[in-house]
Amino acid sequence: MNAVNNNQRRTEVDLIRGIALLFIVVDHVNGSVLADYTIRNFTLFDAAEVFVFLAGYSAGAAYLAMEARVGASAARRRLRRRGWEIYKAFVLTGLLMLLFGFLLAMCRIPAPAVRATEAPVFMAQPLETLLEVVSLARQPFVSDVLPMYAVFIGLAPLAIRWSRAQPLAFVCGSVALWLMAPALLPLLPSSEARGWSFNPFAWQLMFGLGLIARLRPDFVLPQQPIVRWAFTISAVAVALAGVALAYLWMRPHVYEAWLPAWVPSMVFPLPKQSLAFLRVVSFLGLAWLVYLAIRAGWVEKLAGLMGPVVQIGRHSLFCFVFGAVVSVTIEGFTYGIAGGRPTRPVALGGDLVAVAMLLVIGGWWGRRKEARKNADRPVMTKGKSPAA
Repeated sequence: MNAVNNNQRRTEVDLIRGIALLFIVVDHVNGSVLADYTIRNFTLFDAAEVFVFLAGYSAGAAYLAMEARVGASAARRRLRRRGWEIYKAFVLTGLLMLLFGFLLAMCRIPAPAVRATEAPVFMAQPLETLLEVVSLARQPFVSDVLPMYAVFIGLAPLAIRWSRAQPLAFVCGSVALWLMAPALLPLLPSSEARGWSFNPFAWQLMFGLGLIARLRPDFVLPQQPIVRWAFTISAVAVALAGVALAYLWMRPHVYEAWLPAWVPSMVFPLPKQSLAFLRVVSFLGLAWLVYLAIRAGWVEKLAGLMGPVVQIGRHSLFCFVFGAVVSVTIEGFTYGIAGGRPTRPVALGGDLVAVAMLLVIGGWWGRRKEARKNADRPVMTKGKSPAA
């Protein structure tokens, strides 16, 4: 992205992250109508890649801003505290998922979210389940992205030092760890045989790419016009190929009749847990096109028209936790009304309520934070400085 002042916050980043969080909410509602139109339907990746990449970018931006104001040591401490905050948010989200799943089960609502929240396990072994959540061994519905996010932020000071000093070595090391990720997955504590839903040894690549995009844009972005044109042409080709492959991915009946079985087996499925190669390529292609749109000022203009969505992205951790509760609640509500999988009108109504709730709570939380920040500022009197 363009070089910006270290103390300047990019509304474009908040907008994109806000949109990603809205996608995450509706994508986790079974039967959702709007989920048929989120990014996962038109690319080979989904909102999780956007969320993790922007987490890395924002971590780099926060570090630079803190370093400029109060020094590198304070910036490193702030990132470690942020990692602890994210861990606490995971525990809270996990407990809320168990609670809401339990309530749905008690109400005998036949929603798939009941099992996804791991409420049946909790009801059978409550104490053991709680201990597994606290130890990261069990990661209920939606909350599963937060443990690796906490680890990444906690280790960000080390990654920042390495990426700033040796960007090429940092990228090569990140790629090497990504390649070894499937073999390293069993090292993580997990109550499930398949391990964590998001393998952090793989997903650190997405976080690292976001980090270095903010810290060393001179290393990431090509300078020669001909190279930039080549990047753009390649990105358009990748984006179009992603649309075609995403269409086929969700409609196997289209290609099964005329393609040899070994062809789709080489492309599909695209494992999310280990961050499949085509997911990364598809994301990078679209990311370059979005970067060009940001340079042209289009995304900033859009952000001016979508203030509530910007607020969701600006307060992403709070909105993520709230959004997880909204996903389970709306699914329970629509399945409860329909007595099973909801009809499209009922599901669409639920979607609209979910989106409205997130927009309202994001705006309210943003105003609350701003009011608190203003209250904490020293009062200026005429002719005197705050220190007078």
